[in-house]
Parts: sequence; C-alpha cells; structure tokens
Amino acid sequence: MALIDLGEVRDDPEPAVRRGPGVSRRWRFALVLGLVLVTLAGAAPAPRRFSVTVPGRLGAEAFLVGDQLVVVGPPSVGASGDRELAAYDLPASGRSASSALRARWRRTVPDTPRIWPVTDVAGVLLVASNEGRRGSQFTVALETTTGRERWRQPGSPMLTEGGRVLLTVPAGEDGQSVRVVDPATGAVRWSASTTPDRVDYRFAERGIDRLVWTLPSGRTEVRDADSGRVLAAAPVHTGSPDDGVGGQVVDDLLLAVRNHPPTVTAYGLDRLDRHWTAELPSVGYVSRCGAMLCVWQQTGGVRLLDRATGRTVWHDPRWMAAVPVGDRLVATTSVSSAREEVFVLDAATGRQLADLGTWSGLQTPVDGRPPVASRQIRDRGLLVAEFDVVRGRPRILDVLPGTYGECRFHPEVLLCQQADGSFRLWWLRH
Repeated sequence: MALIDLGEVRDDPEPAVRRGPGVSRRWRFALVLGLVLVTLAGAAPAPRRFSVTVPGRLGAEAFLVGDQLVVVGPPSVGASGDRELAAYDLPASGRSASSALRARWRRTVPDTPRIWPVTDVAGVLLVASNEGRRGSQFTVALETTTGRERWRQPGSPMLTEGGRVLLTVPAGEDGQSVRVVDPATGAVRWSASTTPDRVDYRFAERGIDRLVWTLPSGRTEVRDADSGRVLAAAPVHTGSPDDGVGGQVVDDLLLAVRNHPPTVTAYGLDRLDRHWTAELPSVGYVSRCGAMLCVWQQTGGVRLLDRATGRTVWHDPRWMAAVPVGDRLVATTSVSSAREEVFVLDAATGRQLADLGTWSGLQTPVDGRPPVASRQIRDRGLLVAEFDVVRGRPRILDVLPGTYGECRFHPEVLLCQQADGSFRLWWLRH
C-alpha cells in the first residue's frame, strides 16, 4: 500500500513562477488546495498510511539518531530529578512497522537543563548536555544496543570528517579546551597544547574537517580536525566581544566580522592571506548562499556579497532567512511566531520568482532532497508538502489526520509530538 498522494499541480509546459509581487499566485494555490481537499473528502476510503506511535509524556523530546528513535523524558519528580532515555529500533519501512514500538533499552541520566542525543558513531550514541551551568557540560557515550555507558567526558561533542569526536568546553576564565577522542573508547587522539580564546569550525560532508582558533597571543591557527596538524598560521585578528562577532568559516574563507565599525574581512583558509574588506551598514552573521555570501544584518534583512571581491550584489530588508537550492534561494519572512511566508528568489539578482504560501516548520534540504514544510489546517489535519523550487510550487505529500505540536522532518520520516505527549512517526515515501 502507499500513502495518499494528493497529487501535484498539473505539469504545465512552462514553470508556474510569478514574476513579481501580488496575490494571484497565493489565491491560485489556495484554490488548488481547496479543490484537492474537497476531492479527498468525497473520495473512496483512504489507503492505509504507514505510521507508528511511541510513548512519551508532556515535556519529553524525541530524536531520530541513525536507525533508532531516542526519547528523552522530562525530569522526574523527586530528589534525584534524573531523566529517562528510551531507545527504540526503527523498522526499515513503515510497511514492516507495528502500530506501536517497544523500547530496546531504558536508562536514566543526570538531569541538566537540556539533554540532546547528538548522533551515533562506532556503535555508540553520544548524549550531550548543552545548556548546563559553567563547567557542567558533558558528553556520555552509550552503547546503541544496550544503553550501557562506555565513557563520559566534559564538553559538547561534534563529529569530525574522519569519524572521531571533537569535545569543546566553553570559554571561561581558563579559556576554551579542545580535544579529539576515539568514539568507541573515549581515548584522546590529540588535544590543544595551548588554550585558544575562540574556536571556529569548517563543516565538510560528514563532519568538521578544519578548526580555526585564536590564541591569547593573537596568533590564528588552522588545524586539521582529525590529526590536530597545523595547516596555516598568521596574526589574524578575528574580533573580540568588545569590537565584533568574531570569526566565521564559510567554505574556503575565514571571515572576520566586526561591529565597530561594521565590516567583514575575508581571509583564505589555506594561507590566512587577506582577500578583501567590505564596509556594511550592520553585520549579524554570515552564511553560504550558493555561489555568494549572505550577510544577515542586525537591523534585519540580508545583503549578498560576491565571494571573490566582497562587492554587494543585492540587498533586501524583507528576508529573515534563506536556504540555497541550486541557483535559487528559498527565503522566508515572518508572518507570526509560528508561521512564515516562503518565497523563491533568483540568487543572482534577488528577484522574486514565486510565492509558495504560508507555512510553519520549514525544513532545509537534506541529501539533495527538496525543502519540506507543514501547516495545520483546521478540521483537516496536518498538511505536509515539499517545494518544487524550479517550478515554484508546493507539491502536497499528504494531509495527516489530527493536531500536532512540533514536527521534525527527516529524509523519509516525519516525527511529530501529539497532544498527549506521545510521538508519531509517518513514512512519507515508499
């Protein structure tokens, strides 16, 4: 059996993109959606959807980690205040799933303000506290098959490109400590011989491949994340809490972001040689936007810079976020605290190509898949759609019955929390 496919908007010979602002595109989408839902209501009985329910209480959180679902319960009532972790094995497909999953193992962990299962690697699940008081951050490695603790160390974990675990302890009076450990044993592979004031990272396909840190002496070093080998070093000032946001790594550039005055200075990551400096009205942070750089302004809006020169290509005060998809941007502007209006832009010019409507929970593309979003429809359920960015239109994946709180999208599965605190997993494709 397959999920209900509410269908695509018909494949017209030309992409259905709107060339400028207006309401016609929005009304067209609303009409199509209304017709689809009316057709659904009068259709034959719906094919069975593939989903499973996992127990949970209000205040619990759930995370898809590898082939397991990990549910973190709220703090227990009493002196200990511990939290329970329960791990559930996911079936390969919703077709093979029963209506409810049973826990493979359960265990308690000391309570902290928030506990995040991060990832699984080398047969262990890394569980991290990332909001504790100063000095309370730690990482626990649990066996994925039994929940038995393998090792515990201070710091918050991130995976390196080579599959090791990078642990960092936040900056304090003694600076910031950095070390890389074996995920299976916790054995230290390398650690910083001196304590950096600030650490920035470059993320590759499978994890961090470069560390960039500034030492108290003012020397900036670029290191290989897996070996700790110094690849480049120079007296590059990336900013301080008093005069700037600091360094940010975007692909092959180290960007020094300062607020007094507002500037972005680009250095090559291979040799730490200065490329250009751009003077801007305000700077919040910088992100990748396809072939260009997006500078998000503290005053609102975005400014796109040419990577090679730092020249402003275009700017627009409306957008609060943008995700590159090919040569286009999926940009959003806030409608309410829970909803945002989604548009498709030409990345090279900022020209608006399509209005995709109002949504909540926009998921950035994963593994080359289209962006996905949802919105609750009164008396109908949760509408789930993916965005055809080339044609400039949403493609409806399904309307799931019921009302849901927070939902998280994964490559094939949608995870939502229900009103009673339990969790529901829906397989969106087969």
